[in-house]
Amino acid sequence: MRVWSRVPIVCFLCLSLVVGEVASLAPARPGRGSVSVGPRRGKLAPLGSTVDGAPLPRYRVDLDQPPGVRWNDVMKDKRAAAHKTITGLFTLLPEEIHTEVDKLVLHAEARLPDWAREEMQGIAAALNVTFGDVLLVNFFFEITPFCTSILAQNSRTGHLFHARNLDFGFGMPSFSDNLRDLAMDVEFIKGGEPAFMVTTFAGYVGAATGMRPGVFSVTVNEREMTGPLPIPNLLKGVLNLINALETTDAYPVTWATREALEDDATTFKSVVKMFSERPLATQIYLIIGGAAQGEGVVLTRDHNSLLNAWEMDAASGEWFLVQTNYDHWLPMPIWDNRRIPAEKALKKVGTDAILASAIYSNVLSLDPILNKLTVYSTIMSCGEGKYESFSRKCDGCSPI
Repeated sequence: MRVWSRVPIVCFLCLSLVVGEVASLAPARPGRGSVSVGPRRGKLAPLGSTVDGAPLPRYRVDLDQPPGVRWNDVMKDKRAAAHKTITGLFTLLPEEIHTEVDKLVLHAEARLPDWAREEMQGIAAALNVTFGDVLLVNFFFEITPFCTSILAQNSRTGHLFHARNLDFGFGMPSFSDNLRDLAMDVEFIKGGEPAFMVTTFAGYVGAATGMRPGVFSVTVNEREMTGPLPIPNLLKGVLNLINALETTDAYPVTWATREALEDDATTFKSVVKMFSERPLATQIYLIIGGAAQGEGVVLTRDHNSLLNAWEMDAASGEWFLVQTNYDHWLPMPIWDNRRIPAEKALKKVGTDAILASAIYSNVLSLDPILNKLTVYSTIMSCGEGKYESFSRKCDGCSPI
């Protein structure tokens, strides 16, 4: 079957995911065009708590183990939650659609990198689901997260902080709840030593949030609307998904991020160059921080080209960068303006007082930066080697 004949199948899949619960987001909400932010703040909670602010559980994955068994301990612990999430997605579909989706994703199996294919095969075996189910869920994570990413430099210490709120759930709060059960920090070990950290979901092999201490930190944000007459990017994301499955030149960005984090030879400059040039399966924002002063950049990417490199310039007063899901040089949409409240909050803290705790309490915990779909907050300092993540849940916050 040609790729274009499969477009309706995957479009139907995506629409099926959102139709059931989108009505729950219908009540009127405060306009995001306003720059005022509410004082809702999440409080840090004891380890193991399920309330907003609980530290995410931390696991270790040994890269010296065969890829097919690396995730066994994680999946044993998270099996029920992962199985519920994956099967929940697919029970929404008629059996005929599910069969066609299996054919689609399996068509690309031979083109996948060995490590990703073998890790997902191991995950599928642990969950007793098909490889196609695991692969498709991994690709959904490529096209749907809404996020706020921040780079900010302290003028007194020179330390650069990299933070993000990840908002996820296909517009469905109950799916966000499922993802909170799957969210975790993973420390990857190589040669018996810690190599890098990621914040991820059980069953997902890519890296949308990660840090290699002393080298670079990275977050990946969906690029939601583009063009002179912007349209929602869900359809583009679906087409990109198909393109990634059917071709070999386009590569999933979070897989490229995972490989860069794992590469011992990676430097801040080399990772910026790689992500500026490599063909990617989705249009995306890559927010990259380094260990040295001034090493901060936001890359705006189309599939095959770099559209913009927005660099930190503290000497000129640009000591922070805030990237959400829209091109930073364009006005933010009035229905989703997280950027301006974040910028106001950072200015209020000030460059001389910016610390991980201040970013968490005074920026990431403000509505609408924190909203009903926010699954986790992560704060990294590559130069200091510090990495912290917290589960987020704010029922009284803005819907999305």
